[in-house]
Amino acid sequence: MLFLKGHGRHVVPDGTRSAPNYPAHTCVSEACGFAPGEPVPSVANNTGPFGYYFENATIPEDGETVTKALDDLAKAMVEQPADGTNNSAIPPVFTYFGQFIDHDITANTDREAGLSTIAEDVITTVPRTEVKAKLGNLRAGALNLDSLYGGGPLQGQIAKDFDKVLRHPTLKAKMWVGTQSLVSNEEVPLPKDPGRDLLRLRRVLDKNIPGFTEQDVKNLPKEIRNLFYNENIDLFVDQRAIIGDARNDENLFVAQFHLAMLRFHNRVVDAAHKFGGPVGDEDRLYEWARQQVTWIYQWLVVNVYLKTICDPDVVDTVLREGAPLYDAFQRDHPAPGDGLLPMPLEFSVASFRFGHSMVRHSYDWNRFFGRKVGEPDDPDRAVFSLLFAFTGNGKPPMFGAPRLPSNWVAEWDRLALPVPVAMSDRAARKIDTKIAFPLTEMDNEPGIPPEIFRNLIRRNLRRGLRLNIPCAQDCIAAINTAHGRNLPVLSQQDLLSGTTADALQAGGFEKKTPLWFYVLKEAEILGRGEHLGPLGSTLVAETLAGLVVQDTTSYWNQPGSDANNRWHPKDGAQPENEPVDDLPALLRAALLL
Repeated sequence: MLFLKGHGRHVVPDGTRSAPNYPAHTCVSEACGFAPGEPVPSVANNTGPFGYYFENATIPEDGETVTKALDDLAKAMVEQPADGTNNSAIPPVFTYFGQFIDHDITANTDREAGLSTIAEDVITTVPRTEVKAKLGNLRAGALNLDSLYGGGPLQGQIAKDFDKVLRHPTLKAKMWVGTQSLVSNEEVPLPKDPGRDLLRLRRVLDKNIPGFTEQDVKNLPKEIRNLFYNENIDLFVDQRAIIGDARNDENLFVAQFHLAMLRFHNRVVDAAHKFGGPVGDEDRLYEWARQQVTWIYQWLVVNVYLKTICDPDVVDTVLREGAPLYDAFQRDHPAPGDGLLPMPLEFSVASFRFGHSMVRHSYDWNRFFGRKVGEPDDPDRAVFSLLFAFTGNGKPPMFGAPRLPSNWVAEWDRLALPVPVAMSDRAARKIDTKIAFPLTEMDNEPGIPPEIFRNLIRRNLRRGLRLNIPCAQDCIAAINTAHGRNLPVLSQQDLLSGTTADALQAGGFEKKTPLWFYVLKEAEILGRGEHLGPLGSTLVAETLAGLVVQDTTSYWNQPGSDANNRWHPKDGAQPENEPVDDLPALLRAALLL
């Protein structure tokens, strides 16, 4: 089985050739804490609550005219070839670290069902009281890595059964990972061992674990069995990843980051004897390592991720004040169970979707699908669509390979280190209102009508209207009034700059601006595309920092050696004998870089 690169085209298993614009795949029916197809519980069943930071804000206008205006705005937001270079200085890993974070804390706002549907010709807003009553978060809300370790807030029994095989079958303190498929001796140098892919169903079946045979899979309820078989039960899809959140196998970038986190856990286990881990008891050692990894992850979110994608001054203010906006929100939206934290919809449906603008058309992925070693000007790249094809959710899964081909393993030094000036395209796109074209033709499931669901821009704008997200100007006014901030409002001249001006004005959105669009425009104007502006930074930093501050088990609430006597990575496990205080250090430890 060969996956050979040449002249931008790819050999597929049957020997035919396929152009690199293979349709991408994204997960709309989210398997988050529940196995796909299991009944989704209501808020009354103790899912994490969704709510609004600004519930009393003006209700956005809806109807046929507004729906068409949003669709027209979506068209105007597509990046055009004439737009030229649009690279930031942010390493591309931050785009997908953000996606990993999102999958860890929130799920259910993108389900095309019930009150969140956006398939109608005319979108009408759902009353906010109804959204709060009927829309439950399928994640706990906390930055607790249940997307990695399993154990969502109200798992069904099938999901619990699958969680049992996330840990290694014999080395119980470690996480179980998969192996690559060697392709013509084409493999990247690191990691040096073959554990370069997520755990996939075939690897589990081959271990003859009770309850995990092909017959057991056939006996699953139909809606879940269909993940592994076609309708005639004659085509077995054993490339499905067995991981804590199925969405982390929807594109290769987030899948490889998920793998790095699994490997990092295992390195922490290996180093436990040097850092006070309970060596000798596999279950206690697993829990100790899980806690160490979770604290390091939380610390990186607050101290590295936020300070990269937000205005650092805003982050400093939020941390100094203890995230007061989220603190007030948490008190107004008490969670119905231990370990659950409420999730603001202005964050999950709008402001935290800024990362979509950072997605590139193609990436300098590795030496086989990117720059050749020693040839810095080689323009050949891994196109965005192929990053979706080489996953268990691809069509066909893994492009027909049984596991990830060795020439598609990520070379993280190209994706996570500071961006060289001479290689500015080795970076995320700027945060702005120009969205890369591939995000307009994504192959989703389900997706009727396809012209809506293949277009991520249209989906974001329509979803914001449907779920009654306040306009940006109302958010700013509420923050300034209730919390004594002085966030500026973009002028109409700024809002009406660029290629989106006509569509924005035609929709009357220059005075009541959709929050997602405004966050991107604010980053474009005030953050120069390098970080979020004042409103976007406030909403994102308040939420992510607030989740850590309000979690009594988080690193923030543990004693340690930083300037505020809080826990710091130098107080924890250090597999490479250095504090894991940035993403390169995490990846060095995970991959033995």
